Order: sequence, then C-alpha cells, then structure tokens
Amino acid sequence: MKPIYGRHFAAVYNDKWASWGAKMWPFIWKAVQRANPDASTWLDLCCGTGSLLKLARKHGFSTVGLDLSKHQLRHARRNLPDTEFIRGDVRALSLERKFDVITCLYDSLNYLRSARDLERVFRKVLRHLNPGGLFAFDVNTFTGLQDRWRGATLLDDSRSTVIIQSSFDAGRALGRCRIIGFLKTGRFYKKFDEEHWERGYHAREIETLLDTTGFDFKKYDADAFSRPSKRSGRLIYVCRPR
Repeated sequence: MKPIYGRHFAAVYNDKWASWGAKMWPFIWKAVQRANPDASTWLDLCCGTGSLLKLARKHGFSTVGLDLSKHQLRHARRNLPDTEFIRGDVRALSLERKFDVITCLYDSLNYLRSARDLERVFRKVLRHLNPGGLFAFDVNTFTGLQDRWRGATLLDDSRSTVIIQSSFDAGRALGRCRIIGFLKTGRFYKKFDEEHWERGYHAREIETLLDTTGFDFKKYDADAFSRPSKRSGRLIYVCRPR
C-alpha cells in the first residue's frame, strides 16, 4: 500500500479540511457535558493536524493526539505546541494511561478494512477509557459510500489545485478515492498522487462489534446531528463502557 497523507497532501489537508473539527465540535462538546461534566483528559485518535484537539484545549482539556502520518503530526505540533502528539497505528494503541474522552472522527475508522481490525480498536479504546468515559466516532456507511463516492471533484485556490476521483465497489464494500493535487511552493508546484481506500460498514456490523466489546451506544446522523435514517450516509456513535 502506498503511503497516504504524505508531505504535500498533509499541507493541503491542513488548509482545506481542518474545518471538520469545528463542524463536529458543538455536537461532541454537548455529548461530553451530558456524559461527564468533570471530564478533563482527551485523546483524539487519527487526529490529523489537530483541529478537534485545538477546540478541546481551548475548553481546558489536557490533550493527546495519535496519528500514523508524520506529516500530519508535523502540522499538528505547529498548530498546538502545548499538546502531546504520538505517532502510531490505532490498532496498536498502548499508552499505559486512561482518558475521560476518546474520539476518532472524519471517517478514520473506515480505513480499517476488516471487522476484526475494527473490533480490535474498540477493545483498545475500552482499555484506555476511565470509568464513566465517553468514546465518539463517525463512519461512512455502506449506503453513504455507494451514493457519494462517484465521479470527480475539483478544489482550486491560489495555493493548490486538487482533483478527487472516487468510486465504490459494492461487491467488496470498498470505496476508492484517488487524490491528485498540485501545491504551490515558491514559484513552482509540487504534485502529489495518493490512493485512499475505505470500507463501507453497515450499521448492524458496527453495533454488533460495539455490543460484543462491551459498549452501550447511541447513534445519530452525522450530517444533520439528528436521528438517523436507513439512508444516512454518515453516522456518529456516542459510546459508554457498559
């Protein structure tokens, strides 16, 4: 598998997609306040360039981020110099400490292409949660990838041009997203070309794994932050240890 979130795409991601944390924050913050108003420690898995943790930090949390991409983490450390960032694979999570809040957003768990790996992460998260802790994550559903991952999108501004080509193989439940871009560096442009794969999970698959692992949960439509429907393209789960 080719590396993803490389040097140049990480820079574009930091510019174009960092707003995702701000979009998700109000819903996540309300969930945290309801579950544990005294929560003080926050771990964000697959933290990217740290946009969600920046908001958690502003609200007084002690924050830790984990991501596999060294290039994403380089931006994260610049964005939040007072936060601890760790490079690592979420499937091998082992920090020898526990947290009040653990999050994993922006369909990061869709990159796990087997239910076995997904269950493994759920078990790792459970071991890292304090009693009464909260775990929140979002996923692209099978329906969401089938409906939305098709065709091409162009993103263009004065600093970069990005072409996103996506498709979905329903038989394999796999979505392919090719990201081709040009990032302006000085007088010249640097090209990057990455291939991202996501598995489309059905809600019942996820919920069986959560139940088996030992989580109680509530689910919501992650676009409208309301009760989900059968056609919800993205779901957000708010989970508590049983």
